[in-house]
Amino acid sequence: MVERYNDRVQREVLGITLYRHADLEIVLRGFNAAYNGRRQRVLNELSPEMVLRQRLEADPELANPTYKPPSSSLIKQALRIVEDAKEVSHPDIQAVVVHDMRLPSSGFAPD
Repeated sequence: MVERYNDRVQREVLGITLYRHADLEIVLRGFNAAYNGRRQRVLNELSPEMVLRQRLEADPELANPTYKPPSSSLIKQALRIVEDAKEVSHPDIQAVVVHDMRLPSSGFAPD
């Protein structure tokens, strides 16, 4: 499952051009929160978060006392950063003009 998760991060997150390390951290935390909240077939239609909660209820000593759950606005913040990155990474293609540069027939061939 870790390899599958890493593949998804590579496909869905690392292809985004972000200009600040802090933005990447927010996007990765948001992706992680969304992933952990999504039900998965391999977990019998439970989310990783639900499985973790069940395991902690069964054995409270497994809990990490320093764990701090993500804020409720984290996913919104991550999506806003991704949307801004898309604006920069994929500018309006109509604004890009490509000129057909033909050389005069002087026998000169470009490198």
